[in-house]
Amino acid sequence: MIRLAASRLRHGAGRALVLLLGILVAATAFTVLTGTAETQRLRIVGTVDENFRAQYDILVRPKGSATALERSSGLVRANYLSGIHGGITQAQYERIRKLDGIEVAAPIGMIGYMTGTGQVDVPVTDVLGEGERTLLRVERTRVADRGLTRIPYAPHYAYITRRPLTSSMQEGAVLRHTGEQVTRDKNVPIGTSLYWQRLTPRSGPFPFDGGPTTSAWSTANAQGDRFLAQTRGIRPGEATIQLWQEFPLLLAAIDPQAEAALAGLDKAMVDGHYLGRPEDTPRGEIPLIAAGRPYADQQDELVISRLPARTAEKVVTGLPARTLRSEVTRQHGPVVKKVTVGTDRFFADMLHTWQHPVSGKSVEQYISMTRYWTAGPVQYGKDADGRLRPVPVTNDPKVWQDPFLASIVPEIAGAGSAPIGSADAQFRRLDLNAMSGDVVRDDAMRVVGRFDPEKLPGFSPLSSLPMETYNPPSVVPGDDRTSALLKGRGLLPSDNLAGYLQPPPLLLTDLASLRRIAGLTQGGRLAKAPLSVVRVRVAGVTGPDPVSRERIGQVARDIVAATGLDVDITMGSSPRPVTVDLPAGSYGRPALTVKEGWVDKGVAYRILRESDRKSLALFVLILAVCGLFLVNASSAAVRTARTELGVLACLGWSRRKLFGGVLTETGCVGLLGGLLSAVVAVPVSSWFGLQVPAPRVLLTVPAALALALAAGLVPAWRASAVPPVEAVRPAARAGRRARSPRGVTGMALAGLARVPARTLLGASTLAVCVFALTVLLGVTYGFRGRVVGSLLGDAIVLQARPADYAAIMVMFALGTLAVADVLYLGVRERDAELAALRATGWTGRSLARLVVSEGVLIGLSGGAAGAAAGLAATAVLAGSLPWAVAAGGLGACVLAVLLAVLASALPAALVQRLPLAAILAQA
Repeated sequence: MIRLAASRLRHGAGRALVLLLGILVAATAFTVLTGTAETQRLRIVGTVDENFRAQYDILVRPKGSATALERSSGLVRANYLSGIHGGITQAQYERIRKLDGIEVAAPIGMIGYMTGTGQVDVPVTDVLGEGERTLLRVERTRVADRGLTRIPYAPHYAYITRRPLTSSMQEGAVLRHTGEQVTRDKNVPIGTSLYWQRLTPRSGPFPFDGGPTTSAWSTANAQGDRFLAQTRGIRPGEATIQLWQEFPLLLAAIDPQAEAALAGLDKAMVDGHYLGRPEDTPRGEIPLIAAGRPYADQQDELVISRLPARTAEKVVTGLPARTLRSEVTRQHGPVVKKVTVGTDRFFADMLHTWQHPVSGKSVEQYISMTRYWTAGPVQYGKDADGRLRPVPVTNDPKVWQDPFLASIVPEIAGAGSAPIGSADAQFRRLDLNAMSGDVVRDDAMRVVGRFDPEKLPGFSPLSSLPMETYNPPSVVPGDDRTSALLKGRGLLPSDNLAGYLQPPPLLLTDLASLRRIAGLTQGGRLAKAPLSVVRVRVAGVTGPDPVSRERIGQVARDIVAATGLDVDITMGSSPRPVTVDLPAGSYGRPALTVKEGWVDKGVAYRILRESDRKSLALFVLILAVCGLFLVNASSAAVRTARTELGVLACLGWSRRKLFGGVLTETGCVGLLGGLLSAVVAVPVSSWFGLQVPAPRVLLTVPAALALALAAGLVPAWRASAVPPVEAVRPAARAGRRARSPRGVTGMALAGLARVPARTLLGASTLAVCVFALTVLLGVTYGFRGRVVGSLLGDAIVLQARPADYAAIMVMFALGTLAVADVLYLGVRERDAELAALRATGWTGRSLARLVVSEGVLIGLSGGAAGAAAGLAATAVLAGSLPWAVAAGGLGACVLAVLLAVLASALPAALVQRLPLAAILAQA
């Protein structure tokens, strides 16, 4: 057998060289491509490692707090924490803290929304009339949602005089008790004419529900309060309009030490100091730290017009308020000023007065917590195309009442006040929580410091966690129409307590204050279980390795056993874009299509699993193409020696010896090809920037030998199994019945049908390549790069694409060589037939067309089969078949045909140069 193999290699050097080159290319390609896939996998693992861990590994929530949507989709809406108010007891938290394996356990108690008032002074000295008195109309509009929402306030009329104003100190600085010092000896009460608030009872809780409002200001003594003017930087002779804005703030409680260890909040302080100092509560005060920015998109636009001078003079004539209001509201005057005031100015003023209160001033300057609201989660429906749609709700106006204020002033028991933004469309159920006891004392609450969330230690945006504490929700345009309406910007929360978007907690206090507030809340719902969530960081976690994952899993199981609470393993989470159809607002904002970054829990684990599966699939496809290529090359080598093997069989060689001889020949070529591949693979891998380890390079030698032997099994068995008489007959199989094919295409079909195994081999090689390319194109374009759908998954796909395409292109190169070998062998086996056609009048161009037609048919059959399989696989994996995927499959099929045409170029050139005389003489 060895001598037979050596003899065949010596006398059939050309075919042996072709087989050797085939094995060399296949083995080298397999080494380089598998190295590429492994390098890609390592990069994926590295990316996952870098973005695997954020602030905490486990999130503990109250039992049953997961929404139906979360249970069905596995996604958690960002900032969902604002809808969880209590549910975890202090005892449960203590049990969690004492468990083994926990590095940090940081609780958050979401108390609810309280309101504070900020003031902004709008200077109007430059627009005063020439006389002693001026009456200005202020038309104020709340603008939110990037200018799409416009809510008008009731008009305000500002009376400004250059004479001093006086007020009764016993009654306080109330407009109805204010007088104007007209002369040295004459003081005229102006409240008789300007106190309009009593004329129109409030019809609702919003600022526009009570009719026009009025104010009075003196440039001589700043409305009778020179000290107040000085503290706000207003000098004598200046006039200002005071704007007030009631701003809702979400109040939450934390454990200062645990929060510092988990999130580094103590390092983000920009003013004052952090929580936890004993001197912060000398008289039982509630210490607060506040976010330095409101995270809201809202502003007030002011249009100020000056009414005729004669109208202003009527204020001091004692004209009744109803009469003056009727006359003034009919007057018009020129617009003298337009001003836009951002909510950040009101917010900054509110925090300043809370942090640095002025002793003896009115209660509005201090933190007044007579009530607070809790907001429930948004409920969703689904549109026909599966997109989410938040369900609007209607809250009872009684939810805005202030029982504490009503107990002091019984005549306003049915009234209430609400931030103006809350008049817009509502998507959350609100609950009013009234406070008992004296909670509006000057020293009841105090801001001791401010923090800037931007200064918190950075975490990868690819691994943002559900229910973050310090970040506003990210909502961006979901289509071109919405992008044009929002001018390419995203949506932010406003002061709508029941709105779709909610800000993160803007005020933080400690757990002792949480217990105090819970005790003062009427009904005491928070008293038993005041904590909303507990975030846990597990000790000893180094990455997504099995040991770390088991540690996290064990701690999670221990928490469930100790508390019975809901536990989510958040390590490895990443945002996933979710499309939401937001209904139109009540004040001009049209319906919008937006995308939110919902959190996909545990997506990193799935990425690693999919990476392993994809690498395995790529290995299998590469191996399949290489194997088919070698089977074709080995079969071609056997076919060229078909007559020789038949003669040996006639001389008495057994099937076993023939089988062994052919297999030995293939094995020798495979061994040599493996050795050469091991030498070539190193510089080729380096050129591609791959670090292929030495053991893998050396593994090429036995791998090439095994692959060559496996590829030679079928040809060797067929060579030994064919009867001697059949072996000396032509290799092409005659048709079942003779019929005359029509045209070049008919001849091509007939020629391929005579060698079905060879035709199937070439087509199958291209089919595998087209299948791989179709699936990859489907991933890239059909899913728009979202194999997993999360941001982390997108980043992985961006890394994977170049390596995937490189692998598939090399696979196509091997497929092209395989088709070229099939066509070349067909020309060699049918040279007598082709020479006869040439002798009967066929031109060389016609014969070339025949070979090219055979290549087109092989490419078309293989491409169509591969594209169909790829489209079917894509449809199964994605649940649909987008048009982009179908276009990609068609493109891959066309590519297969073009490469088959390219593969037929050399055989087509060869068929035109056949030595007719020599071939016909031998025939």
